[in-house]
Order: sequence, then structure tokens, then C-alpha cells
Amino acid sequence: MTSDLSHIGKYRVDEVLGKGAMGIVYKAYDPYIDRFVAIKTIHESLLGSEMGQEMMQRFSNEAKAVGRLTHANIVGIYDFDIENNMPYFVMELVHGRELSSMMKDKHPFSTQDVVSLISQILDGLAYTHGFGIVHRDIKPANIFILDDAGIKIADFGIARVENSELTQMGSVLGTPSYMSPEQCLGETVDARSDLFSTAVMLYELLTGRKTFKGDMSNTIMHNVVNTAIVDPSKLNEDIPKAFDSVLRKALAKKQDQRFQTAEEFKLALQNCLRGQEVGGRKTKNTVVAAGAISVFVAAIGAGYWLANSPLDKLSSEPIVLQGSNAEGNSSTELREGIVVQPSHHEERSKPGAEDSSKVTRLLKVARAHLLVGRLVSPAGGNSFDAYQMVLEIDPYNRSAIDGLNNVANQFYDRCEALYGQGIVGETRYFVDTGLELFPAHQGLQELDKKLKALDSP
Repeated sequence: MTSDLSHIGKYRVDEVLGKGAMGIVYKAYDPYIDRFVAIKTIHESLLGSEMGQEMMQRFSNEAKAVGRLTHANIVGIYDFDIENNMPYFVMELVHGRELSSMMKDKHPFSTQDVVSLISQILDGLAYTHGFGIVHRDIKPANIFILDDAGIKIADFGIARVENSELTQMGSVLGTPSYMSPEQCLGETVDARSDLFSTAVMLYELLTGRKTFKGDMSNTIMHNVVNTAIVDPSKLNEDIPKAFDSVLRKALAKKQDQRFQTAEEFKLALQNCLRGQEVGGRKTKNTVVAAGAISVFVAAIGAGYWLANSPLDKLSSEPIVLQGSNAEGNSSTELREGIVVQPSHHEERSKPGAEDSSKVTRLLKVARAHLLVGRLVSPAGGNSFDAYQMVLEIDPYNRSAIDGLNNVANQFYDRCEALYGQGIVGETRYFVDTGLELFPAHQGLQELDKKLKALDSP
């Protein structure tokens, strides 16, 4: 590396973008590809010490970990090299602002903005976690907000790759305010730690307050491990109560009590936002949190609904059940279209008083399951089964018919979300199961076509 830093390797150095305890980031120009890049180095004075050698390992680890990742929400790595004993890597030059500076300036974020931002972070984490890479330092300073409102996750300098000996149990790494309880305790860290840190940012963006406070690192870490959060709706009455349950789960002290994947967290968050705008109005009382993917489909019982559904007792004319949300608002997108073709005609009879009472109870149960995303499960206790029981009593019950359509549409939304994440295997399984349950659903049919196209040579 030249002494005047006019060049680093083949790259022309134009200016300093930032300095930190670990190194310096420069804006540079790549003459071979004709593009501007960012170059990250380690301070030479650090390399001789034992701590500096560990930093060197982390630096190399970042290049190896992120260099094989290509995702819209991850800062890309282009090159890694060592010149005159000085390691450096070349990365994507991001045009935007750090989230930390926007939060410091009290930039106003709407609830929709927050959900969009956090969802993009979760998209990026879902991708990296799929490679066995845990970031370990998710915080506002490592999130860039682009000019087009997209986001980029940066700085995998303390990332841990599965099976790597670097930064294993006993090593406390990260930023105290955003660390997970297991990080604070020096225990083994996995992908769920990144999700905890993401939830800390979500809480702060919604409330404008620190999730875990303290004047010193030890105090903050103690609070992370031991202190329960105050529900965000109690700090800001404009925050829908749906976010309370989502954040309580996301910030659970024990890893197995949190969302287990980024996809699960994102689905819960998006359902939470849907619950905020019921009927086009904000509501503070609707709790909509998606259940785990493990309860959202089940092949068991699919044949029962197809063979024995009381829907075949409707009129002799085909009925198209239009897509709708949990409140019955119609949709005209691919989500619409469960077409029921009755096999015979039967005179309608009204249920008696006892049956009517049972129907009312079952509809409440079914709706409760629907609102928390418990759609179909082999263990029972789900919206699909409850609506079926209503139709066994009253085959013409419009609320149950609309409810089953909502189940189908939410099922499709989740399949589409998985497909959008590139999780093809799970999507294929869920779409196949969905078509057994809802064979005429246009959205599922279209997803099925896309998946078959991927299989074509």
C-alpha cells in the first residue's frame, strides 16, 4: 500500500468515508470495471497485538462469509486482498444514510415505514442464515437506508459461520444495547440472536425509546438478561396493540420462546400491520400475529374436507367465494377464486336455537384462530376445522364460507412469501398441500405454474 494512500492495490483512493476503532473506510475507484467502491482496512497499529490478530481473523472472516452472498439487502463484497501486510476488502458503495443517524435526528417513521424497514432486514437475515452465517451485531449503525427507501445490512466483521472456531461460546461480542441475552452471557449464539437484535430496533423505531437502558455496559447487559419490556402501546397510544404480542415473543429471554426464523418473524409483523388497518381504519385492539410455519399447513385431514365438505350442499349454481381479509373486505387479486361446484341440490333448513348458539361459539373460535394465524394443523385447534364444524351444522352459513376463503387467502399469502424468499422446497410442499385443500384458488394455481416452470429444463 502506498504511503500517501493515493491507491490501494489497483484502486484509486478518493476520500475517507469513515473511521472507527478497527479501521478506515475509503471511497475508491475501480478503473478496470469503471465503478466506485468502498474499501475497508484495519489499523496497522492493531495488527501486532493479540486483540489485533483476532480482529484480523474477523476481518478475513467477513470477506469469506459475505463474499459468497448476493442479496438486495446485503452490502456486497467484491474483492479481498493483502498488500504490504495490510488486509483490505472492496465492497459495494452504498448511497444512503445510516439508520442510527436518522434515529438520532428523530426522523419520523410511520408504522408502515417501520414494518417495511424491519421486513427488509429480516429478508436479508433469512438469506444469510440460510448459509449458516450469524451477523451478531445487528444495530442501527449497521443498517443503511438507501435513497429509494431500500435497506442494506453492513459490517459482518464479527459474523460467525457455522462450524467456525472463531467467536464461539464464551466470547462476548456485539453492541450491548442490541445484544441478545445469550450474547451478554457469553453463551452459544445462533440465528435467533440476530432476530432478537432486530426486535430491539423495531421496539425503538416504534416507541422512540431505548429498549434496554443503562449508564454502563454492565447495567445494559443486566437489563437485557433480566428486565421485561414495557408494551409499546403503553408508551405510544398510536401503536396498535398487535405489536405488543409480537414484540413480547421476539424479545423473549429464552431462544426457544422467540420466533425461530426470520421468515416467521416477518409473517407475524406483516399480519400485525394488516390488523392495524381493519376496514381502512386504524384499530388499537386487534391482535394479529402469525403462528409458526409448522401450524400453517397439514396434509392430514385434507382429503376429509374435499370428500365430505358440506359446501357441496349449496345451490345447484356454481358459487365463487371472493377473496377477503379477516374482516370480510373483498379482494380482486389472484387471491380470489375458490370455486365450489355443488354435486346436488338440497332444500335449505335453518338450524335450531341450540345449534345456532353452537354456531355462534364456533364462529368466534374460528375467527380467533384466524386472527392469530392458526390456519390448519394436524393437532386440531385451528380456524379451518372450526369453520368446517359450523358448515356441518349450517351448510349455508355465509360467515363460515367467507371464513374458509380467508383461511385459503392467508395460506396463499404465506406460500407467496416463502416463494418470494426463494425457499422453493417448502413453497412446493405447501402449494401442493394448498391445492388439495383449495384446488380452485387462482393464486395457488399460479404459484404452482411458476414452480413447475422452475423444474422445466
